[in-house]
Amino acid sequence: MTLAMALVFFGCWIVWGLQEIGPIGFLKGLFLPKGERGGALKILMIVVFFAAGCLEIVSILYRPVSLSFRLYGNIFAGETMLETMARVPHIGWLVQIPFYLLELLVGLVQALVFMLLTAVFTLLICQHHEQAHATVPD
Repeated sequence: MTLAMALVFFGCWIVWGLQEIGPIGFLKGLFLPKGERGGALKILMIVVFFAAGCLEIVSILYRPVSLSFRLYGNIFAGETMLETMARVPHIGWLVQIPFYLLELLVGLVQALVFMLLTAVFTLLICQHHEQAHATVPD
């Protein structure tokens, strides 16, 4: 379930990014140097930003995995903790009650973190990086 949610977001993220900045803008944002440089520094910056773009592609591909593992890990840990407490003789049901409330809070926080991360990832891909040339007033 967590992987399915992350993959749905990943598919939407790709579509939104391509709609907002287009395929050329998408690739430019990943691989081309930002800013104005000239000479040998420009060639160095092209090489550095191409390498950084390759790393960014790897980062983009691992985003759904990291989102799903974060959610799954927290859910699995909470369930394991509750199951272990249920084995306490005679009062296992009583020991679990405060931790059920804690699990609800953890679930809410993890949903908020998932939402925040997806919003940040979407904002980062959909930003326009237009370079406005400053004019000196007369």
